[in-house]
Amino acid sequence: MVMAYFLDNFWGEKNNGFDILYHNMKHGQISTKELSEFIRERSAIEEAYSRSMTKLAKSTSNCTQLGTFGPVWDVFKTSTEKLATCHLELVKKLQDLIKDLQKYGEEQLKAHKKTKEEVSGTLEAVQNIQSITQSLQKAKELYNIKCVEHERLKKEGAAPKEIEKAGIKAKKATESYKTCVEKYAAVKSDFEQKMAETAQKFQDIEEAHLVRVKEIIGCFSHSVSEVHIQIGQVHEDFINNMENITVDTLLEKFAESKGTGKERPGPIEFEECNAAVAVEGVKQKKRKTFGLPTKMRKKEDAESVENADADSINLPAVDEEGFSIKPEENQNDTKENHFYSSSDSESEDDGPKKFHVEIKPVQPNNGPHHNVASIDELKMSIGNISLSPAPSVSHAQMTRNASSEEMTKLKLPGTVDRVNSDLLAWDPLFGNSAESSSISSSSSTGTC
Repeated sequence: MVMAYFLDNFWGEKNNGFDILYHNMKHGQISTKELSEFIRERSAIEEAYSRSMTKLAKSTSNCTQLGTFGPVWDVFKTSTEKLATCHLELVKKLQDLIKDLQKYGEEQLKAHKKTKEEVSGTLEAVQNIQSITQSLQKAKELYNIKCVEHERLKKEGAAPKEIEKAGIKAKKATESYKTCVEKYAAVKSDFEQKMAETAQKFQDIEEAHLVRVKEIIGCFSHSVSEVHIQIGQVHEDFINNMENITVDTLLEKFAESKGTGKERPGPIEFEECNAAVAVEGVKQKKRKTFGLPTKMRKKEDAESVENADADSINLPAVDEEGFSIKPEENQNDTKENHFYSSSDSESEDDGPKKFHVEIKPVQPNNGPHHNVASIDELKMSIGNISLSPAPSVSHAQMTRNASSEEMTKLKLPGTVDRVNSDLLAWDPLFGNSAESSSISSSSSTGTC
């Protein structure tokens, strides 16, 4: 049982106990608000700390992960994030306490208003006893003064009238003083009863207030304690993780993730150069470069044979000497069959240039001297001619030209072979077979 501390310690001559107890009750509301503000500030600090720890944890992602120290940053990040989470949980708990304090503050305000109404009679009793006490004190002083003056006049032998007047005043003062004493006794009894009840009520209110506040403070301390236990566990986990990450582990992880292979470079021995194989390789490259037109020519010949029936209708005309006469082509057909359209070229000068080569046949009556001279003249005429890449033509035109050449060869095989052999004999690309070609050419002209 709680002792009656307020009942025994708030009396006194001035009767100010009630005023002190009442203001103490009002101070409870202020204490509740101040405690709420304190917890709110602590919550703000914890929240700011949690944000700072979260920012610090994110900053570890910017740290280099390339070296052997890279895996250690993961441990720092995990530990820092856990610490931020712990402080964030404390923030939530503190906010719940703030809500409880606000609710208690509202209840406390209602209780104080109700108590104020209940103790209004005590306040009146306090005011009465304070008032009667002052009156009693004045009546007592006046009574003493009048009694002393009346006794002085008697001793001095003053006139009877003065003594009588002093006696009347002393009697009135005595009656007034007795009346105040009687009133004080009545007021004192009422004040003591009401003050005792009020003091006990104030004590009960204060006890309830302190119990409620201590419960909130207990929740606060328990929340902080739980968070610190969690923080301690996080630190222990951090220590254990750092102990588990040894130097060998870091080196092994780096070797597994960044390793470039376990095969070492093999030995290389000196190899002598094989000149015959090297020369053969060069020859094959040269043959390969000049083999492409031959393949294209064979492909054209095959296509011309397949399309011989279609092209036999348009056989080219042959002149008296056995040469084919180029048919006249319309300008529209040329534009259609040509690879380049009229929009691609601005003028006819942009197209490939054509050379007209006229070979006069050797007369059989001139003798061998004139035969050699004709070959020399032919050599001089075509010796400075360089073969340029064939112009781009359409597939239809290539097929038509190939078909024309095939039909000409079929009609005049001797003349065409003779002209081709003479041209190949003096072509710079076939210089190695120049002598054999000249012999065959001279023999052929001799027979003609």
